[in-house]
Amino acid sequence: MSASASRVLIALALAGLVVGGVSACSPDTPAAPATSPKPTASATATAKPTPSATAAPVGTPVDIDCNTLITPQAIYDFNPNFGLKDSYKPAAGTEAADIVAMNGLACGWVNQTSGEVVEVAVANLPADKLTELKNAFVTSSNSVPTYGVEGYFKVDGTIGEAEAFGGPYWVSASSASFYEPGDAVMIVDAALAGLGQ
Repeated sequence: MSASASRVLIALALAGLVVGGVSACSPDTPAAPATSPKPTASATATAKPTPSATAAPVGTPVDIDCNTLITPQAIYDFNPNFGLKDSYKPAAGTEAADIVAMNGLACGWVNQTSGEVVEVAVANLPADKLTELKNAFVTSSNSVPTYGVEGYFKVDGTIGEAEAFGGPYWVSASSASFYEPGDAVMIVDAALAGLGQ
């Protein structure tokens, strides 16, 4: 065999090895399935849950101020030592705080000597909510005729709590100065007058 023929055979053999090696490297298993494309930003955005709407307050806004609710003269007549605290905010978890959450108004007058507070809060509520509240007070408080409207009174620890319902309004008054229903009469009457009731 000539040298040129040998070179041709060697070249062919090498080519066969290369081709065989390439095919030997290919897997006999089927190709993996194609992956699905990643969602676009707009598809991801629409998949997010929408936040639920916040429930609207139950009551109609009470749009008078504390000096209209109970006049300075009415407070003076109750006790000349009490003065309106302009920055007053009811404590969390109290009836007054609940009333504020119903679009109501809460006011506080402080005794300049003793530091006692008279807190008065008022809400303008729909009839069904007023009925619900009255029914609750029937079982948790004492019904009193003292306020000239449907009223309730109880002492919780050292704090007397007076509740009165006139027209669409719920008036809640509380103070350590209220030992019995009659102690709150001037305050409740003044608040109802300030509301036009």
